[in-house]
Amino acid sequence: MGQQNAISLDRRSLLAAIAAGAASASAPAFGRGSTHPAVQALLDAYVAEGLVPGAVVGIVRPGRFQPVWIRSGKTLFEGGVPVDPETLWRVYSMTKLVTGIAVMQQVAAGKLSIDTPIADVMPEFRQMRVLVDPRKGLDSRPATKPILVRHLLTHTAGFTYAFNQGLLEDEYKRVGLQPMSSGALLQQGAPAPDLTGYMQRLATLPLAAEPGSKWQYSISLDVAGALLERLTGKTLDRVFAEQLFEPLGMKDTGFWVSPAQQKRLAGLYLWRDSAWKMLDKPRLIDSAEKSDYATRPVMLAGGAGLVSSAENFARFAQLMLNEGLFEGRMLLPRGTARLAMANLMEPGVYFAETQGNGAGGRSVLYQSIGPNPESYNVQVWGWGGAASTLFHVDPVRQQAVVLMLQSLGNEKGPTEERLNRALASDAARQ
Repeated sequence: MGQQNAISLDRRSLLAAIAAGAASASAPAFGRGSTHPAVQALLDAYVAEGLVPGAVVGIVRPGRFQPVWIRSGKTLFEGGVPVDPETLWRVYSMTKLVTGIAVMQQVAAGKLSIDTPIADVMPEFRQMRVLVDPRKGLDSRPATKPILVRHLLTHTAGFTYAFNQGLLEDEYKRVGLQPMSSGALLQQGAPAPDLTGYMQRLATLPLAAEPGSKWQYSISLDVAGALLERLTGKTLDRVFAEQLFEPLGMKDTGFWVSPAQQKRLAGLYLWRDSAWKMLDKPRLIDSAEKSDYATRPVMLAGGAGLVSSAENFARFAQLMLNEGLFEGRMLLPRGTARLAMANLMEPGVYFAETQGNGAGGRSVLYQSIGPNPESYNVQVWGWGGAASTLFHVDPVRQQAVVLMLQSLGNEKGPTEERLNRALASDAARQ
């Protein structure tokens, strides 16, 4: 794919993608007659409607790792092979959940607390400045509060994203504060450096808001990834491998893929042209034949960089649903796991008016309109990825869910509301 296919993502479109001919009629649909007919029907509909060539859902319950798989379609609109739990997908911002939990493991180990100023580990952030008026210019004043670890985990540190619109965001693009070092989330402007260079550049720019005062979707989990590197003296891929991927058996999860793994990579489809106008049909921008993920990236993006399978991410889901326990091994103390999935924002600060933010993902606080099958239950923790992947842990229904597919920039879906409705329908039958 590379630079020639770089696109510009605005905030509304990316969040829609996060929240959000057809495959051959002869393509086999798996899981029929299972205990989840509504979810099966949903995946079949996604394929029949031409939204994606294929999709996989994994559902786990508390206890041992015994996932239920629902799947439909193939890895490509034209050709490909049937998708299965081992198919590989770009999970983009679902990476934030992994980064958040890796940080919480360090909290549990006593290496820092959620209220540790990040400047204690990364001194370049000790004297931050805050924009006086983000709409008018880059004039700034000294920040009155330090950036804390909890602020990184909850998008309240005062950072932003290059794909948001504004003068500060233009500066992010100019100096290379990209979401990733290459690929479909790369913006116009300087390419992203490695994490060390990234932090050096970021520390020279003002914050969009006072730390802790406002939720703003941002690169804060990329900063958290750099914090982990600085704290441990290891690269982020090794931190993830040692703390989570190796203990959980997540052998197919990483920032790049081997030649053998690349063969299992599903096609990534974009529904927009270079001006971000909607297309009638999506275009293939990354595939098993030619992928940006075939080589180690310059920047290991803790906010958006991972590739994983449904089978692997279901293992992570099992860990969190079990409150830190996986197959008899405690990887995170129960209290810390609960804290990670709870609201960690400052009092009076909310995401989307009524929701909180835990370690790397939303933490649902209220259901202000009463029971709604399209909404998340109270206590749900999770997040999605730009290519419409979804993940959540639901303590009320006692299940965790992973949805894997690849669709960038389609406002028509797939959507979390349709998945929630299908899950609620199946729960009512059980």
